[in-house]
Amino acid sequence: MAEISEALGQMAIMLAIAIGGFVATKVGVLRHEQVSDFTRLLLNITLPCMLLASVNSMKGATPETMGIAGLLALFQFFALMLCAMLCNVLFRTPREERSIYIFMAICTNTGFIGLPVISSIYGSDSVLFCGIFIAVLAFFVYSVGFGALVPRKPGEKAKIPWKAMMNPAMIASVVSIVLVLLGFEFPPVAEKGLSMVGNITAPVAMLMVGIIIANARLADVFKEWRLYPFILIRQLIVPAALFLGLNALGIDHLLAGVFVIMFAMPVGSMAPAFAQMMGRDPQLPARGTVLSTLSSFIVVPLLVAWMTVMA
Repeated sequence: MAEISEALGQMAIMLAIAIGGFVATKVGVLRHEQVSDFTRLLLNITLPCMLLASVNSMKGATPETMGIAGLLALFQFFALMLCAMLCNVLFRTPREERSIYIFMAICTNTGFIGLPVISSIYGSDSVLFCGIFIAVLAFFVYSVGFGALVPRKPGEKAKIPWKAMMNPAMIASVVSIVLVLLGFEFPPVAEKGLSMVGNITAPVAMLMVGIIIANARLADVFKEWRLYPFILIRQLIVPAALFLGLNALGIDHLLAGVFVIMFAMPVGSMAPAFAQMMGRDPQLPARGTVLSTLSSFIVVPLLVAWMTVMA
């Protein structure tokens, strides 16, 4: 029951900050143009600091548990892909939108929302495992995801944006894993400084969510009917079912929790920009980002409650 209360409390705080960002945008204190600035701040500074700060808390991590986390992250990517394909078939998604739904399924907010939410529920011991999930999923988003999204002529190969993949958050994930395997620890002053900067990730991310919602036309968001069953299946039903399988296999409770909550993360806030960059209509992923983010404030506590009861 403590985990349920913790999850409800943390999501309530996150929601309050997002509402603050929404109100601040409506009164003109924050602007939509600042989303790109917040994104650069999170990706280049606060997320890397949070990941590096987790190194000292992972003294007991073994290559075996980190390997299991990597395999779970790999499995998660393919499960997300299959989930989107199933939804496309069930709901007869128009051909031109199918690849966008696949991209929305795999391009999720694991870093900006997932990492701070999970760390607030499970503590600092979960951060490095989150980093493994972020690194693995980011690799496939920038490769397979972009390959599915970009329009190209028959027989033309998709170009993988390797340069975009090598961002500071991705690099920090890999460096953190290596440092833990080597048994390295940061001096107390350095660890405290990294933690202090990393701890602003959650509030900044939620302010960014508030800005995005404030600039969305909610009437258009709510009328996109396929998003409702898509979110229900991808963010709630499938991760809840997969937890039963992980539990039956005896997977560590922390790793299973990271897997489930990462699976349930909303469509990434960068998905619309990525779609537009690839020459696709950004409206559908923008609507998916807003509706799935709003849904996550209900879905995550429900999943934590489900895992607590079924564990």
